[in-house]
Amino acid sequence: MNINIPFSYCSVRRLYPILGGLLLVLLAAMWTSPPARAAEPVAPRLTPKLQKLFAEEMSTMLRAGSAILSALVTGDHAAVAKNAQEIHDGFILDRNLTAQDRKDLAQAVPPDFLELDGAFHRMAAKLADAARQRDIDLENYYFGRMVETCRTCHSRYATDKFPGLGGEAPVTRSH
Repeated sequence: MNINIPFSYCSVRRLYPILGGLLLVLLAAMWTSPPARAAEPVAPRLTPKLQKLFAEEMSTMLRAGSAILSALVTGDHAAVAKNAQEIHDGFILDRNLTAQDRKDLAQAVPPDFLELDGAFHRMAAKLADAARQRDIDLENYYFGRMVETCRTCHSRYATDKFPGLGGEAPVTRSH
């Protein structure tokens, strides 16, 4: 009996170490992060214009983040770089904000919020650079750190949208 294993099956098997490493990074980020300090959600304090800009930024990050994950597991370094760069370039403080917008933003969000947002975008730039260098280990590392930063920010400043991350939602298990 002659069994032919398709090439694609062999290629998929080579991805297991990458997927396993990425999963470990994400799980480690979830369990080793300091407990979330729930704060007041920032969205209700933003002006309508700033709410719109943040919604656009979050939408871009979600779409690009999904594309990055897909590209990481398929080894598409160019797609990782393109999408990570798009995330980096979408930083709200780098957009055309008026002096009043900047003042409104400073009044609406704590400094830690802006630091988390800035760190996230800096990691996106580092992810883009790692992808351009085809450094799989660094790509996985920076993507894991980005996911950890998302989770931290959402658990502190978006508990109205993600109550399960704010520690207020009860843990229910069904076995």
